Amino acid sequence: MRTILSDLGLESPLVGTTVTAHIKSSGPDGFRCAVYDVATGEARDALLPRADAFDLPEGAPQPQLASGSKVVALVVGVSPGPDGSERLMLSATAPELVERLLAGFVDELLSGKVVIKAIARVAGTKTKIAVAPTVPGVDARGACIGRGASRLKGAESLLNHGYGRERLEIIEFSNDPATFLVNAMNPVQVTDALAERGNAIVAVEEHQLSGGIGEGGLNAQLAGRLTGHYVRVVKTGTDLREALDQLVADKAAAEKD
Repeated sequence: MRTILSDLGLESPLVGTTVTAHIKSSGPDGFRCAVYDVATGEARDALLPRADAFDLPEGAPQPQLASGSKVVALVVGVSPGPDGSERLMLSATAPELVERLLAGFVDELLSGKVVIKAIARVAGTKTKIAVAPTVPGVDARGACIGRGASRLKGAESLLNHGYGRERLEIIEFSNDPATFLVNAMNPVQVTDALAERGNAIVAVEEHQLSGGIGEGGLNAQLAGRLTGHYVRVVKTGTDLREALDQLVADKAAAEKD
């Protein structure tokens, strides 16, 4: 796996490289960009498709990236350009982009002492990253956050360069599904949880309900993606079995409509 935080170096562009894309113009197919080789200054043609520029709900208005703005993106492929030359295909929404950027600040990720187990991302808004140590005595979450959150803030700063406000959350992975689910609900404290066959009910204190659900349901949604569950948040004291049965019934009814 390549982890490159600078623009393209001496080698030909490779899929999986992070680059700084300079927006030149926009059109129906997306944003035409230039990616500059840091060694030669040569500009390479690139395209950031609209679907790979923003992670928006269906029907939401598409923001514009002004000419001259910069976006940190991941090279996801190479295709022929209009004049037959190579064109880099970019993505600013790929979860792997966060992985590459974070690895640039976390030595333990580069050395293999810490690994990323899962990523759940809504680009431009929030990403949850589950990490685990591979050797005893390593604090995987602490290593990724850094002293004073310096490592996490460094990755966020690069990720949001130009136009974003995305927040990164580091989650401690666990092989125990219940523990992992509780961890994934960070920053709220879970008082109880029940999960079966991909559905989960998570109980939190009433004053933490809004935080547990998150704006637009985002926190619960990302926790669910990270752990492989459909998550519903309820207040402490709720009958979890009854709530889980109701969740299953609601999903079944929605599938019929």
